[in-house]
Amino acid sequence: MASGLDGDLLLEGRGLLLVPSYFGPQWSAVCTAAQPQPVLTYPAHSPWDTRSIIAPSPKPAQHGTPPSALAALLGPTRAAVLTSIAAHPGCSTKELALLAGVAPPNASRHATTLRRAGLVHTDRYRNTALHTLTALGTTLVDCPHGPSDSPHG
Repeated sequence: MASGLDGDLLLEGRGLLLVPSYFGPQWSAVCTAAQPQPVLTYPAHSPWDTRSIIAPSPKPAQHGTPPSALAALLGPTRAAVLTSIAAHPGCSTKELALLAGVAPPNASRHATTLRRAGLVHTDRYRNTALHTLTALGTTLVDCPHGPSDSPHG
C-alpha cells in the first residue's frame, strides 16, 4: 500500500473496520493504531467494492480495458497495466496487480518493462514501489488516433 504497509495484519479478534472515503486519496490506507479495531479506508469512487478488497478478483476491472490500438501495440496485459497506472497514479505493485487483474509478480514484470521503455516512473517508499506515468506514457495513453484511425494510412 502507499502507506508502506506490506504484510499480514493480525486482528486478534478485533475485526477490521472498512471505511469508504469519497474525499480521500485514490489509494487505500490502513490505520493499525485505531481503537478499538484497525481501520481500512478506501476510495468510495473506486471500482472496487469491499469484497474485492478482501478477496481480489483475478479478472481485470472493466474500466481498465485498454483501447484496442494500445492493446495491439503493447499486448492486452501490458496495455491493461499501463492504463491502470494512468487511472491510479502512485499505485503500488500490489494495487496495480489488483487493478490490472494479474498476479503481483506479473504486475512487477510488466511495470519494469514499461519503465525501461520510458513509459512509467517508479518511486520507492520504504519497501514499496509506487508507479506513475511519464510524459511519454501519458501521451501514449491519451493518443486520440489508433493505427486504423491514422490519416496517413
